[in-house]
Parts: sequence; structure tokens; C-alpha cells
Amino acid sequence: MKYYIGIFLSILLFSGIVSGQVAKSFSLQESAADRSGLVGNGITDLKSFDGILLLGTGFGLSVTADDGESWMNYTPDDYGGRGGISAMDVGDDGTIWVATAFDTTVEEGDLSAGGGIRYLEPGSSEWQFIPQPVDAVNDTADGMRPTTTVIQNVTFDLAVRGSDEIWITSFGGGVRRSTDRGQTWDVITTDGLPFGALQNLNHRGFSAVVDTDSNVWVGTVGGISKSTDGGDSWTRFTSANQSEGISGNWIIGLFNNPADNSIWATSLRATAENEVNAVSATFNGGASWNLFLVDELSDGTFPRYIAFYEENIYVATEKGIYKSPDNGESWLLFPAIRDRQSGEGLYTSTFFSVATSPAGPDEHRLWVGSLDGLASTTNNGFDWTVFRSFVSTRTERTDPAVYAYPNPYSPVHSDRPCRFQFALDAEGTVTVDLYNFAMEKITTLESTLNSSDVRGPDGSITWDGKDDNGRMVDNGVYFFRAKVENQVSWGKLVIIN
Repeated sequence: MKYYIGIFLSILLFSGIVSGQVAKSFSLQESAADRSGLVGNGITDLKSFDGILLLGTGFGLSVTADDGESWMNYTPDDYGGRGGISAMDVGDDGTIWVATAFDTTVEEGDLSAGGGIRYLEPGSSEWQFIPQPVDAVNDTADGMRPTTTVIQNVTFDLAVRGSDEIWITSFGGGVRRSTDRGQTWDVITTDGLPFGALQNLNHRGFSAVVDTDSNVWVGTVGGISKSTDGGDSWTRFTSANQSEGISGNWIIGLFNNPADNSIWATSLRATAENEVNAVSATFNGGASWNLFLVDELSDGTFPRYIAFYEENIYVATEKGIYKSPDNGESWLLFPAIRDRQSGEGLYTSTFFSVATSPAGPDEHRLWVGSLDGLASTTNNGFDWTVFRSFVSTRTERTDPAVYAYPNPYSPVHSDRPCRFQFALDAEGTVTVDLYNFAMEKITTLESTLNSSDVRGPDGSITWDGKDDNGRMVDNGVYFFRAKVENQVSWGKLVIIN
């Protein structure tokens, strides 16, 4: 789902992001204006509406109204406070709502904290701020266990009902509703029990959605709940209380297909042995559930995000992007994503977000987000356009001529490669030699370009963290010597596994 959800789930499951082998390769950015406008490469949330695409990242929000030709970015300096985007939605009046989160160090270690909620009204350039909801210490009526801190009180999901009613979900803060644009909040429990996130799995909120009939659906670690009256009463769905129930009670994402008002969930195993990771969908308001991708996710990998275009269903998973053209009857897995012009790739198998937007009569565009950037296609994945955030060595940082990122780099714990970024004017050979601290060469990255390959001005070579023997390099300081168009530059790269 979203970046902070991914990090939080990794902590809970004592697992990191899946690492995959990344081949050494060469790619060029077509133009800085077309490809480098994103605020960050970790695309953890996507939302498409009225020809506009919103991208939520750990560095802020990116917005495009022309399919990525240009971007408008909002960082914490713009919307105020601390943190990247942890959730977002759009109200019926076009107001953009986002929640933020940040990492903080406390006595127990490094934990995530809720940065509050912001909204931007149509025609306005000023963001409005709502503090992360917390309870008073004496909010203990009827046995309630108050949440008095923003620590581990991160808004994982946000759903707008109409224009003024806001629903948020959080591990520490549970499920909360505001009917006055965040001025006041109600703590909602869908089982009638007094709130206590540490005492009740069903009070640990992760997801929320409002369907086309204005019904509210929320997902917790205790299943899915539905309200047809704005949250006054609830019907619960679990893996055990129906003959055709959901696959697992840990619901990290809820999504509505407006074509048929079906509800789809990324449902994970919570506590019971018979629960499994899968996609759960209901076409009859929750009376029964269909399970999809059960075999594909039987190794414990996660489904994270779902998008729709009529009967076309797209699921972002830790194995790639799955598509069903027939409402779940059949599925295909997209192959590796590479830009049709530049060759730039998304070197990852873990995808966090998907969205669709119209692209003409009976056609649509698919958007996919990962920690390695964004990509879109209008022809079922035969051709892709890749968008990545980078600092141009031609226009923004000309010295040094080549730089490595991310730096420090952790090849064991990262599902993306290290890139060596540079500017290139003409055909030729680009070479990057890597050396250990003893100045022993460990590998060489090289690519020869002819005139048809050169699309400049910015290019990159990727490295998977392995030496010439295929061995993952050790922790330490490494040096690289890059030769681009007969210009030699040196740099330093730190490896931390």
C-alpha cells in the first residue's frame, strides 16, 4: 500500500523489502523536463480524478494534469510541518486531502509518527492544517483506552465522504470520523467495544473507502466493516464468520470499482492458521467474497494496491503488477518495465501503487508506482514511459560530472539498484570502474551507445551491488572512476548492508 504501511508491516513481520538481482544496464533520460519532475522516486500512493494524477511519496506530493509532461510538486515546505505523504483522497468538491508521517527517535527506538492532515481547496494555493488526532489522558469513559501521542499514530488511509466528512485509520489511533472537516473527531469501533488499539485487533485501523452508494468500509487487523448510515451501525466480515469470507483479517487496503460498485481488499493473514494472503472481492455488498491470486501469493508475499478501469483489474504486489481483463476470471503478470525510448527501467519486483486514467475512446492509461519510480502505459504494457526523480548533472549539479545514488547504498535490503548519473551529448562508451578501499577493482560497468541510442541529456548506469564474481560486496567505502565522453571523474560510495 503506502510507504509507511510498508515500513510498518516490515517491522511487524521482521522482514525487509524483497531484494532482487539487478543486472548492470544502461539507460538515458529523454529530457529533464519530461522525466525528472517528480518530487521523489518512492511512489507509494496514486490517485486519478478528472484528468489529474496525484502521486504520494516520502518527500511530498506530485501532481500532473497532462499525463506527466509537466509536474507541480508540494513538499513539507509548501504544506507545512514534517513528513511525507502517508494517505490521500479527493472530496466531491475537488478538495485534495493528504495525511503525512515522519520517522522519529524515542526511547524505544526509531518509530513512525503521524504528522497530521492537510487539505487544499480548488483554486487555492494555501494548504490548511489539521493536527494528528489524539485523545486526552482522561478520555477513559466506558473503558476506553485513549491514544495520547502521535507516535505509532500514523494515518495509514484517508477517505472523504461527500466534501466535509473525513475518515482516517491508524494503528494507534484506530478508526476516526470527522463531520466538520477535521475540527472535531469521533473514535469509531465497529464491534461496539470500548476503544483500545493495544487490546483489540479490530481497533487497529489500516484502510478505508467510501463506495459509490456512500457506504463506508473500513479495514483493520480484525477484518472488514461496512456502515450504510455514516458509521452509526456496522456489519463485520471476517475470514471465519461467513461461508465465503475474506482470505485474511489483516486488511491493508480497500478499493471501490465504480463500474459495478464492487469492493476489493488486499487481505493478509492476521492470526489464524487458515488465513492466507490474497485479494478478496465482493460483488454483493459483502454477502459473499471471491478470492483472487491465492496461489500466486501463497509464498507470503503481499498484494498492496488495486485499481480499475471497467472490468480491468490491476493489482500491485511484491511480485509485480497483475492484470485481469475480465473482473478476476483470468490473470497475467506484466514483464519487466522498460521505457520504450530511453531504456530506463523500474528495477524492482515490488510495486506499491496503481491507478488508471482515460486515454481516449475505449482506451485507458495504467500508472504504476514503486520505490524506483513511476511508469505508465496505454497499450497493455507493450510500451512504457518511465518517470524518475534525479538531479541533472547538466542543469542542476554540474560538479561532480557523475554521482551515485542512493548513497549510502544497501544492496541487501534494497529492491532497487544504485545508479551512476551523468549527462551525455553524443554517441560513445560510458565506463564506470568500482574499487574497494584497498583500490582493488571489483567490477566495471560499461555500455556503448550509437547515434540511435542517444536521446540525452541525462543518463544513468545501474549497479546491483555485486562484484565480477557475482558476490555481494561487503560493508565499507568504495570508490568509482567514471569516464564519460573522455572526461574522467572520481567519486565515493558507501555500502551498508
